[in-house]
Amino acid sequence: MIMEFLITLKRLFTQKSLAYNPTMLAIETSCLCNNSCFFCWRSQKPQELKALIKKYASSPKLSFDVYKKIIDDAIQYKSLTWLALCACMGEPMMHEKLEDMCEYAYKKNHFKKISINTNGLAIDKHDISRLLNSIQDFSISVDSIDPETYGKIHGNSEFLPKVIENIKKCVEYKKQHGAVSTITVRFTENEHNIGQYPEFKKFFTELGVDNINYTKVHSFAGVKAELVDKKKAAFCWHPYRAINFTFSGDLTTCCLNYMMSPVFGNIKNSTIKELWMNDGMKKWLKDRLKNPPCNNCDGLSKQSQQEGLVYEK
Repeated sequence: MIMEFLITLKRLFTQKSLAYNPTMLAIETSCLCNNSCFFCWRSQKPQELKALIKKYASSPKLSFDVYKKIIDDAIQYKSLTWLALCACMGEPMMHEKLEDMCEYAYKKNHFKKISINTNGLAIDKHDISRLLNSIQDFSISVDSIDPETYGKIHGNSEFLPKVIENIKKCVEYKKQHGAVSTITVRFTENEHNIGQYPEFKKFFTELGVDNINYTKVHSFAGVKAELVDKKKAAFCWHPYRAINFTFSGDLTTCCLNYMMSPVFGNIKNSTIKELWMNDGMKKWLKDRLKNPPCNNCDGLSKQSQQEGLVYEK
Protein backbone atom coordinates (compact mmCIF):
# COMPACT_ATOMS: atom_id res chain seq x y z
CA MET A 1 0.00 0.00 0.00
CA ILE A 2 2.82 2.40 0.88
CA MET A 3 4.58 1.66 -2.40
CA GLU A 4 1.39 2.25 -4.40
CA PHE A 5 0.86 5.56 -2.58
CA LEU A 6 4.41 6.68 -3.37
CA ILE A 7 4.02 5.73 -7.04
CA THR A 8 0.74 7.67 -7.24
CA LEU A 9 2.31 10.66 -5.49
CA LYS A 10 5.26 10.66 -7.87
CA ARG A 11 2.95 10.52 -10.88
CA LEU A 12 0.92 13.48 -9.62
CA PHE A 13 4.05 15.62 -9.46
CA THR A 14 5.35 14.56 -12.87
CA GLN A 15 2.17 14.67 -14.94
CA LYS A 16 2.24 16.21 -18.38
CA SER A 17 -0.13 18.44 -20.31
CA LEU A 18 -1.81 18.29 -23.72
CA ALA A 19 -3.01 20.95 -26.14
CA TYR A 20 -6.46 22.35 -25.17
CA ASN A 21 -6.18 20.64 -21.74
CA PRO A 22 -8.72 17.89 -22.50
CA THR A 23 -10.69 16.79 -19.45
CA MET A 24 -12.49 13.71 -20.75
CA LEU A 25 -11.29 10.39 -22.11
CA ALA A 26 -14.08 8.55 -23.95
CA ILE A 27 -13.46 4.93 -24.90
CA GLU A 28 -15.91 2.89 -26.97
CA THR A 29 -15.88 -0.72 -25.77
CA SER A 30 -17.91 -2.37 -28.55
CA CYS A 31 -19.88 -1.80 -31.73
CA LEU A 32 -22.54 -4.30 -30.62
CA CYS A 33 -25.92 -3.30 -29.20
CA ASN A 34 -28.98 -5.13 -27.83
CA ASN A 35 -31.47 -2.28 -28.41
CA SER A 36 -32.77 -0.55 -31.52
CA CYS A 37 -33.53 3.00 -30.39
CA PHE A 38 -35.47 4.98 -32.97
CA PHE A 39 -33.31 8.12 -32.68
CA CYS A 40 -30.01 6.26 -32.93
CA TRP A 41 -27.94 6.08 -36.09
CA ARG A 42 -28.15 2.27 -35.87
CA SER A 43 -31.88 2.44 -36.65
CA GLN A 44 -31.74 5.40 -39.00
CA LYS A 45 -28.72 4.26 -41.02
CA PRO A 46 -29.26 0.52 -41.67
CA GLN A 47 -26.85 0.31 -44.60
CA GLU A 48 -24.05 1.93 -42.61
CA LEU A 49 -24.75 -0.44 -39.72
CA LYS A 50 -24.70 -3.47 -42.00
CA ALA A 51 -21.35 -2.40 -43.45
CA LEU A 52 -19.93 -1.80 -39.96
CA ILE A 53 -20.98 -5.19 -38.63
CA LYS A 54 -19.54 -6.89 -41.69
CA LYS A 55 -16.25 -5.00 -41.49
CA TYR A 56 -15.70 -5.73 -37.80
CA ALA A 57 -17.33 -9.15 -37.61
CA SER A 58 -14.14 -10.74 -36.30
CA SER A 59 -13.27 -7.94 -33.86
CA PRO A 60 -16.40 -6.09 -32.66
CA LYS A 61 -15.01 -5.38 -29.18
CA LEU A 62 -12.08 -3.42 -27.80
CA SER A 63 -9.08 -5.56 -26.91
CA PHE A 64 -8.31 -5.46 -23.19
CA ASP A 65 -4.61 -5.03 -23.98
CA VAL A 66 -5.37 -2.02 -26.18
CA TYR A 67 -7.61 -0.63 -23.44
CA LYS A 68 -4.83 -0.94 -20.88
CA LYS A 69 -2.44 0.86 -23.23
CA ILE A 70 -4.87 3.78 -23.49
CA ILE A 71 -5.36 3.98 -19.72
CA ASP A 72 -1.64 3.64 -18.93
CA ASP A 73 -0.88 6.48 -21.34
CA ALA A 74 -3.79 8.67 -20.24
CA ILE A 75 -2.81 8.81 -16.56
CA GLN A 76 0.29 10.79 -17.52
CA TYR A 77 -1.86 13.83 -18.24
CA LYS A 78 -3.12 15.91 -15.35
CA SER A 79 -6.22 17.32 -17.06
CA LEU A 80 -7.66 13.91 -18.09
CA THR A 81 -9.70 13.18 -14.99
CA TRP A 82 -13.02 11.98 -16.46
CA LEU A 83 -13.21 8.54 -18.07
CA ALA A 84 -16.36 7.60 -20.01
CA LEU A 85 -16.63 3.98 -21.14
CA CYS A 86 -19.36 4.61 -23.67
CA ALA A 87 -19.99 6.49 -26.90
CA CYS A 88 -22.32 6.14 -29.89
CA MET A 89 -21.28 2.87 -31.51
CA GLY A 90 -22.61 0.23 -29.14
CA GLU A 91 -23.77 -0.85 -25.69
CA PRO A 92 -20.92 -1.03 -23.14
CA MET A 93 -22.53 -3.95 -21.28
CA MET A 94 -21.96 -6.09 -24.37
CA HIS A 95 -18.27 -6.34 -23.43
CA GLU A 96 -17.64 -9.32 -21.16
CA LYS A 97 -14.58 -7.67 -19.60
CA LEU A 98 -16.35 -4.48 -18.58
CA GLU A 99 -15.76 -5.12 -14.86
CA ASP A 100 -12.05 -5.64 -15.54
CA MET A 101 -11.90 -2.41 -17.51
CA CYS A 102 -13.62 -0.35 -14.82
CA GLU A 103 -11.52 -1.80 -12.02
CA TYR A 104 -8.27 -1.36 -13.95
CA ALA A 105 -8.94 2.35 -14.38
CA TYR A 106 -10.33 2.84 -10.87
CA LYS A 107 -7.25 1.32 -9.22
CA LYS A 108 -4.99 3.82 -10.99
CA ASN A 109 -6.22 6.47 -8.51
CA HIS A 110 -6.14 9.05 -11.28
CA PHE A 111 -9.68 9.54 -12.61
CA LYS A 112 -11.98 11.67 -10.48
CA LYS A 113 -14.98 10.32 -12.36
CA ILE A 114 -15.50 7.06 -14.23
CA SER A 115 -18.86 7.00 -15.97
CA ILE A 116 -20.93 4.72 -18.09
CA ASN A 117 -24.27 5.09 -19.85
CA THR A 118 -26.13 1.86 -20.55
CA ASN A 119 -29.61 0.83 -21.66
CA GLY A 120 -29.61 -1.49 -18.65
CA LEU A 121 -30.76 -4.64 -20.41
CA ALA A 122 -27.57 -6.66 -19.81
CA ILE A 123 -26.67 -5.44 -16.33
CA ASP A 124 -27.54 -8.87 -14.94
CA LYS A 125 -24.85 -10.42 -17.13
CA HIS A 126 -22.22 -8.69 -15.00
CA ASP A 127 -21.03 -8.63 -11.40
CA ILE A 128 -22.98 -5.71 -9.94
CA SER A 129 -20.75 -5.44 -6.88
CA ARG A 130 -17.65 -4.96 -9.03
CA LEU A 131 -19.31 -2.44 -11.33
CA LEU A 132 -20.90 -0.35 -8.59
CA ASN A 133 -17.59 -0.15 -6.75
CA SER A 134 -15.49 1.02 -9.68
CA ILE A 135 -17.85 3.40 -11.53
CA GLN A 136 -18.70 6.72 -9.89
CA ASP A 137 -21.43 7.67 -12.38
CA PHE A 138 -23.64 4.69 -13.30
CA SER A 139 -26.30 5.94 -15.71
CA ILE A 140 -29.17 3.94 -17.25
CA SER A 141 -31.26 5.26 -20.15
CA VAL A 142 -34.90 4.21 -19.69
CA ASP A 143 -36.93 7.10 -21.18
CA SER A 144 -40.37 5.74 -20.27
CA ILE A 145 -42.07 3.41 -17.81
CA ASP A 146 -44.97 2.81 -20.21
CA PRO A 147 -44.26 -0.46 -22.10
CA GLU A 148 -45.78 0.71 -25.37
CA THR A 149 -43.83 3.96 -25.34
CA TYR A 150 -40.66 2.22 -24.24
CA GLY A 151 -41.04 -0.18 -27.17
CA LYS A 152 -41.38 2.69 -29.63
CA ILE A 153 -38.19 4.26 -28.27
CA HIS A 154 -35.97 1.23 -27.58
CA GLY A 155 -37.34 -1.22 -30.13
CA ASN A 156 -38.90 -3.86 -27.86
CA SER A 157 -41.48 -3.31 -25.12
CA GLU A 158 -40.65 -6.68 -23.55
CA PHE A 159 -37.24 -5.35 -22.44
CA LEU A 160 -38.70 -2.86 -19.95
CA PRO A 161 -39.51 -5.23 -17.03
CA LYS A 162 -36.00 -6.67 -17.13
CA VAL A 163 -34.41 -3.21 -17.24
CA ILE A 164 -36.45 -2.09 -14.23
CA GLU A 165 -35.57 -5.29 -12.36
CA ASN A 166 -31.88 -4.73 -13.08
CA ILE A 167 -32.12 -1.19 -11.73
CA LYS A 168 -33.88 -2.47 -8.60
CA LYS A 169 -31.04 -4.93 -8.03
CA CYS A 170 -28.48 -2.12 -8.27
CA VAL A 171 -30.42 0.07 -5.83
CA GLU A 172 -30.87 -2.80 -3.40
CA TYR A 173 -27.20 -3.71 -3.54
CA LYS A 174 -26.19 -0.15 -2.75
CA LYS A 175 -28.67 0.05 0.14
CA GLN A 176 -27.35 -3.15 1.69
CA HIS A 177 -23.63 -2.88 0.99
CA GLY A 178 -22.87 0.68 -0.04
CA ALA A 179 -21.11 1.55 -3.31
CA VAL A 180 -19.06 4.28 -4.93
CA SER A 181 -21.59 4.60 -7.77
CA THR A 182 -24.25 7.22 -8.08
CA ILE A 183 -27.18 5.43 -9.75
CA THR A 184 -28.88 7.67 -12.30
CA VAL A 185 -31.82 7.00 -14.62
CA ARG A 186 -32.15 9.05 -17.78
CA PHE A 187 -35.23 10.43 -19.48
CA THR A 188 -34.58 11.85 -22.95
CA GLU A 189 -37.69 13.67 -24.09
CA ASN A 190 -38.75 12.95 -27.68
CA GLU A 191 -41.90 12.77 -29.76
CA HIS A 192 -42.98 9.49 -28.15
CA ASN A 193 -42.72 10.30 -24.44
CA ILE A 194 -43.74 13.96 -24.19
CA GLY A 195 -45.70 14.53 -20.98
CA GLN A 196 -44.51 11.34 -19.27
CA TYR A 197 -41.69 12.80 -17.20
CA PRO A 198 -43.68 13.49 -13.97
CA GLU A 199 -44.83 9.87 -13.78
CA PHE A 200 -41.32 8.66 -14.67
CA LYS A 201 -39.80 10.84 -11.96
CA LYS A 202 -42.28 9.65 -9.32
CA PHE A 203 -41.68 5.98 -10.15
CA PHE A 204 -37.90 6.09 -9.91
CA THR A 205 -37.88 8.42 -6.91
CA GLU A 206 -39.94 5.84 -5.04
CA LEU A 207 -37.71 3.04 -6.32
CA GLY A 208 -34.76 4.80 -4.70
CA VAL A 209 -32.32 5.80 -7.43
CA ASP A 210 -29.85 8.56 -6.59
CA ASN A 211 -30.51 10.89 -9.53
CA ILE A 212 -32.94 11.43 -12.38
CA ASN A 213 -31.59 13.08 -15.52
CA TYR A 214 -33.94 14.82 -17.93
CA THR A 215 -32.84 16.19 -21.26
CA LYS A 216 -34.14 16.58 -24.80
CA VAL A 217 -33.28 14.52 -27.84
CA HIS A 218 -30.52 16.01 -29.98
CA SER A 219 -29.14 15.58 -33.46
CA PHE A 220 -27.05 12.43 -33.73
CA ALA A 221 -24.48 13.96 -36.09
CA GLY A 222 -27.17 14.46 -38.68
CA VAL A 223 -29.42 11.49 -37.92
CA LYS A 224 -32.21 13.82 -36.84
CA ALA A 225 -31.59 16.46 -39.47
CA GLU A 226 -34.38 18.72 -38.23
CA LEU A 227 -32.39 19.34 -35.04
CA VAL A 228 -29.12 20.30 -36.70
CA ASP A 229 -27.94 23.67 -35.42
CA LYS A 230 -24.62 24.96 -36.74
CA LYS A 231 -24.48 27.81 -34.25
CA LYS A 232 -24.72 25.37 -31.36
CA ALA A 233 -22.23 23.03 -33.03
CA ALA A 234 -19.74 25.88 -33.08
CA PHE A 235 -19.79 25.97 -29.27
CA CYS A 236 -19.36 22.21 -28.86
CA TRP A 237 -16.56 21.44 -26.41
CA HIS A 238 -15.94 17.82 -27.41
CA PRO A 239 -13.42 18.37 -30.22
CA TYR A 240 -11.18 20.32 -27.85
CA ARG A 241 -11.82 18.81 -24.42
CA ALA A 242 -12.59 15.12 -25.07
CA ILE A 243 -10.22 12.46 -26.37
CA ASN A 244 -12.28 9.80 -28.14
CA PHE A 245 -11.13 6.28 -28.98
CA THR A 246 -13.16 3.81 -31.01
CA PHE A 247 -13.43 0.11 -30.12
CA SER A 248 -10.60 -0.55 -32.59
CA GLY A 249 -8.23 1.89 -30.90
CA ASP A 250 -8.55 4.73 -33.42
CA LEU A 251 -8.61 8.32 -32.23
CA THR A 252 -11.58 10.09 -33.79
CA THR A 253 -13.43 13.37 -33.36
CA CYS A 254 -16.16 12.87 -30.76
CA CYS A 255 -18.60 10.44 -29.17
CA LEU A 256 -21.30 11.19 -31.78
CA ASN A 257 -19.13 10.22 -34.73
CA TYR A 258 -20.75 6.93 -35.78
CA MET A 259 -19.00 7.27 -39.14
CA MET A 260 -15.64 6.90 -37.34
CA SER A 261 -14.12 9.30 -39.85
CA PRO A 262 -11.85 11.13 -39.84
CA VAL A 263 -9.40 9.28 -37.62
CA PHE A 264 -6.03 10.57 -36.57
CA GLY A 265 -4.18 7.33 -36.00
CA ASN A 266 -4.31 4.30 -33.72
CA ILE A 267 -3.12 3.94 -30.15
CA LYS A 268 -1.55 0.56 -30.94
CA ASN A 269 1.48 2.20 -32.53
CA SER A 270 1.29 5.75 -31.14
CA THR A 271 0.82 7.70 -27.94
CA ILE A 272 -2.14 9.87 -26.98
CA LYS A 273 0.00 12.97 -27.33
CA GLU A 274 1.16 12.01 -30.84
CA LEU A 275 -2.44 11.42 -31.94
CA TRP A 276 -4.03 14.40 -30.18
CA MET A 277 -1.48 16.91 -31.39
CA ASN A 278 -0.65 15.65 -34.88
CA ASP A 279 -1.04 17.70 -38.07
CA GLY A 280 -4.17 15.82 -39.15
CA MET A 281 -5.97 16.74 -35.95
CA LYS A 282 -4.87 20.37 -36.17
CA LYS A 283 -6.08 20.63 -39.78
CA TRP A 284 -9.44 19.06 -38.96
CA LEU A 285 -10.03 21.39 -36.01
CA LYS A 286 -9.34 24.40 -38.21
CA ASP A 287 -12.05 23.42 -40.71
CA ARG A 288 -14.32 21.20 -38.60
CA LEU A 289 -17.50 23.25 -39.08
CA LYS A 290 -17.21 22.77 -42.85
CA ASN A 291 -16.87 18.98 -42.69
CA PRO A 292 -18.54 15.91 -41.17
CA PRO A 293 -19.56 15.27 -38.50
CA CYS A 294 -19.60 18.89 -37.25
CA ASN A 295 -21.27 20.39 -40.32
CA ASN A 296 -24.36 18.24 -39.74
CA CYS A 297 -24.76 18.30 -35.96
CA ASP A 298 -26.06 20.36 -33.05
CA GLY A 299 -23.07 19.52 -30.90
CA LEU A 300 -22.78 18.56 -27.27
CA SER A 301 -22.03 22.01 -25.93
CA LYS A 302 -23.64 23.38 -22.81
CA GLN A 303 -25.41 25.85 -25.04
CA SER A 304 -26.96 23.08 -27.12
CA GLN A 305 -28.48 21.24 -24.15
CA GLN A 306 -29.19 23.87 -21.51
CA GLU A 307 -32.79 24.51 -22.61
CA GLY A 308 -33.87 21.02 -21.68
CA LEU A 309 -31.32 19.99 -19.07
CA VAL A 310 -32.54 19.42 -15.53
CA TYR A 311 -30.50 17.42 -13.04
CA GLU A 312 -32.36 16.45 -9.90
CA LYS A 313 -31.47 14.72 -6.65
